[in-house]
Amino acid sequence: MEHWRLAYLGMRRIPRDLSEFELATFFTFSARERALINARRGPLYRLALALHIGFVRMTGTTLDAYQYVPQILWSHLGQHLGIVPPDLGTLRTLYETRERTLFDHQVLAYRTLGFLPMAEHQRRYVVRWLKERLTGRPNRADLMHELKRWLYEHRVLIQQDRALKPLLVQAARDVESALITSLMQSFDEVTLDRWASLLTQQHGSFASLQQWLWSVPLRNSTHQMNELFRKIDRLVELAVHRDWPTECNEAAVRHFARRCANRKPSVSRRIQQEIRRLEVACFMRYALCTTTDQLLAMLGRWIRKAINEANSRVAATRPDLKDQIRDLAVAVKVIATDETLSREEMVEQLCALADAALKQDTPSRTTLMRAQLVSKRRMARAMLAKLLSLPFEAQTAHPVIAALVLLRELYAGRSNELPADTAIHLGKAWQRTIESEDRCQALLAFEWATLFALRVALRNGSVFVAHSFEFRSQATLLIPDDEWQTRRNHYYGHLKLPQNPQEFLEPVIEHLDAGLARLLEAVASGEVRIDDAVHIGPLNAQPHDAAMEALRRAIFEPRPDGQLPRIILEIDSAARFSWVLLGREPRSRAELLMTYAAVLAHGTSMSAADIARMVPELSASAIRQMMNRIADERMLRQAADAVLEFMHFHPIAQHWGRADLASSDMVSLETTRTVWQARADPRRRTASIGVYTHVRDRWGIFYDQPILLNERQAGVAIEGVIRQNSTDDVTLLAVDTHGYTDFAMGLARALGFDLCPRLAHLRDRRLHVPVAHAIPAGLLPVVDRDVKLEAIEAVWDEFVRVAASVQSGHCTAVQALTRFGSAARGQPLYEGGVQLGRLFRSIFLIDYFTVPAFRSELQHALNRGEAVHNVQRAIHQGKIPVELTRHRHSMIAVSSALTLLTNAVMAWNTHHMQRALDMIEQLGAQPVEAHHLRSIAPTSLEGINLRGTFDFPIADYADRLMPSLVVTETPSTWQSAGTQ
Repeated sequence: MEHWRLAYLGMRRIPRDLSEFELATFFTFSARERALINARRGPLYRLALALHIGFVRMTGTTLDAYQYVPQILWSHLGQHLGIVPPDLGTLRTLYETRERTLFDHQVLAYRTLGFLPMAEHQRRYVVRWLKERLTGRPNRADLMHELKRWLYEHRVLIQQDRALKPLLVQAARDVESALITSLMQSFDEVTLDRWASLLTQQHGSFASLQQWLWSVPLRNSTHQMNELFRKIDRLVELAVHRDWPTECNEAAVRHFARRCANRKPSVSRRIQQEIRRLEVACFMRYALCTTTDQLLAMLGRWIRKAINEANSRVAATRPDLKDQIRDLAVAVKVIATDETLSREEMVEQLCALADAALKQDTPSRTTLMRAQLVSKRRMARAMLAKLLSLPFEAQTAHPVIAALVLLRELYAGRSNELPADTAIHLGKAWQRTIESEDRCQALLAFEWATLFALRVALRNGSVFVAHSFEFRSQATLLIPDDEWQTRRNHYYGHLKLPQNPQEFLEPVIEHLDAGLARLLEAVASGEVRIDDAVHIGPLNAQPHDAAMEALRRAIFEPRPDGQLPRIILEIDSAARFSWVLLGREPRSRAELLMTYAAVLAHGTSMSAADIARMVPELSASAIRQMMNRIADERMLRQAADAVLEFMHFHPIAQHWGRADLASSDMVSLETTRTVWQARADPRRRTASIGVYTHVRDRWGIFYDQPILLNERQAGVAIEGVIRQNSTDDVTLLAVDTHGYTDFAMGLARALGFDLCPRLAHLRDRRLHVPVAHAIPAGLLPVVDRDVKLEAIEAVWDEFVRVAASVQSGHCTAVQALTRFGSAARGQPLYEGGVQLGRLFRSIFLIDYFTVPAFRSELQHALNRGEAVHNVQRAIHQGKIPVELTRHRHSMIAVSSALTLLTNAVMAWNTHHMQRALDMIEQLGAQPVEAHHLRSIAPTSLEGINLRGTFDFPIADYADRLMPSLVVTETPSTWQSAGTQ
């Protein structure tokens, strides 16, 4: 079901203001329905039955007897059925003395559409279904909408909220009771109550232990790492790390931990004891896992920083190669121009000069860098002494684990030398120093080699920590072995992949051969030139089209000036995203205002205090409370999806591009340097956090997620395509070089779509074909026969298992690319995935070289993403408030709220563009060419004010935003919330 329809489910009244789209969607009838309607005796009864059928189709429930009916609806029904509409405002006169007729109409209406009242067995099933939903996602704030959607899709009449809430409460209590039981089996009551009492006690400079554990690092530094070590030691001392029940999964831990953290410890004391125990236990577990994640992430940056500093010192002391070459050239010139030397003497001196240059045995830069690291005697040892307290594990024998065990023994014995019989190999780079006669130097090299190997092992998951979210084992990321063996057929079928790898590879090779033949034809025709690389001509610039410019002016000229509050209200009245955020209809104007204020506080650079100053009737504390309420990523993302669907319902959107093409890229949002996850933006050179967005070729953001800058983006590119549910299936995703790797291209193809990267240095990109494959002679300079099909076949089943794990949600695409990507270099799974990705990259490059229209479409899609980023930067001017950068869930809320506001601005533009286009077509004064509409974007910000005073004229939209209250309230109640 589309997101925009969720707002209608369960409504008890007809909205006073129905749009033409709503009338056409819900109150237009099929031939079968028309026959049933026409079978009624009188015209008034036919209209009434049609009204009931449309209302059930719209809301999934029956219409009450004496309900207000808008005159526009009577007119629409009369015109559609060929009946003169009555002058009625309610159904009172029709059913006042004929209650049986009302009941018959209601029953006939819902039975005509296939609806039935909820049976007892369905009630029991609904409770079980709700428990399953709560098991993976304990937050029940938006579950009412999902329950109504389930009832509607299964053709069960939706009861009133007071009848459905007991089902939610029962399911939630059952889930919480099961979690409490599992925790009580792992930890006794005394331990759980002790944790609860400790959380309220003061800890150092912090008001409570809870506040200290919930705090995040201020920056990347060894001081902050020591603070994280102290947190882990304290939690281990409290035995939080032992015997955690598997029934209490990560989603439950995060949910109940946030509930505990968002309350003051003094308030939590008043919570029911069993629930209090559950929240405290999850909070302690969450604190331990996130602290471990933060520490290990900072460890990787600490090692990288040490490498950079060593390289800087090497660069400062190493002789300049240019100066050496210049000195050699000067010496050669002096000898060559010396007229007193005979030919034999000149040759002798030149040879001596050359021999002296050749005898210079300058160590490599990496060798000097390792020597610099070894000279820092205390750095590695101090860090390792701390790390040895963490319970690192591996599924099989691992050299890093053996190295840590050896170092623990050496440190315990205060030894400064590495035993001569050490047989632990941590890579070739350090092995020479480790095997040297100086055993003190060998130990120093062994320590740094351990840190380097630990960094890589943590990234690929071969070494892990049990109490961690991000650095858990590879096995926990994949579908369990027993489940994979029993349900392989199901997963292969869901991915539409054959179990025999040769059946998959044969058509791929055929496609590659056809592409090579097409490339050869393009070379012969002169469209493509090949020497040592592939050369293609630039795309031709689009010529200036006066007709298109005139159409653009005609479309945007009647558009009114836009104020951000009115834009939000106008789009909310059409898409009702506030209903999605609240999980119901707003109960008052103040609640609606707080919802808008919370979205603005998340999605702009203004804090809650700034918004409160602009909306005086709201307090900053009330806005923060609403911010916590809507911070769930699904609620904000579903609201953004509802706006996106409203935008794409306009016919003009069909002319903007392909439905199956999208692009993805990152926009950086500035923050302060004190945020530990901030990275330097290479362009702006400011501390920033990235927001990665997926944009449809028909405009609009359909997925968003916060990311760290300066990291590969292939995982987040794949994640956005497979997790989105707001658009049709995406078959082509245009990305830049950062959003691509060979392994990612293979994984994306297994998941059912193609990554289309705009690669840097395109002329250096080569084509890859299987070993010993036949290649046309004209393509030999740019083709490598290096793809090993046997490597793909050897890991096919495991590779499909990774793809199925990503698709089914056992792990994210980011985690899969981190664990099994370049960090797993040398492992068979990685090598096989890279070989497969090279085949698809070669096929893509051939299409890119030989099909200019395909190349142009990809460029258009990427340009659209950049245009959307301009809108995002216009909305989010300034820095992200520091309090929103501390935890990942708050950064997700920032990302999704910005997406919601961006989609709202584009949807508002689209709505007024459609109105202008309809007027142009009605007048017929100017012909409208479909290809002209493709170049007219809904990203125009001219005449739109995104700053200034906030004046929300809620009274103008109250009929649609709060229809239930409009019936009972007087017009004087609905005054606009004007503020200065």
